[in-house]
Amino acid sequence: MPLEQRRHLRYGFMYTVDYILNSAKTDEIYNGVTIDISNSGLCLYTKNCLSEGQEITIKSVLPVYSENAVVRWAESVDESSYKVGLEFKR
Repeated sequence: MPLEQRRHLRYGFMYTVDYILNSAKTDEIYNGVTIDISNSGLCLYTKNCLSEGQEITIKSVLPVYSENAVVRWAESVDESSYKVGLEFKR
């Protein structure tokens, strides 16, 4: 059995969130659906291709203290959607 490498337990949490890309020069709002959440991050399905290291600001209210997050990994689910692991910035 592989060892768990997460710092905090994740809990199932399906919720639609809005976010903006911090590197973009626009305030365009994107959205996605969370799969799970912890004190240190969340997993998100989105139609927007995000890159490792990219920073986003979550505009929706979540049961965590930070609204800023960094993409730690991203993978294509199909030709129009992505699964993304986000780590909250403290």
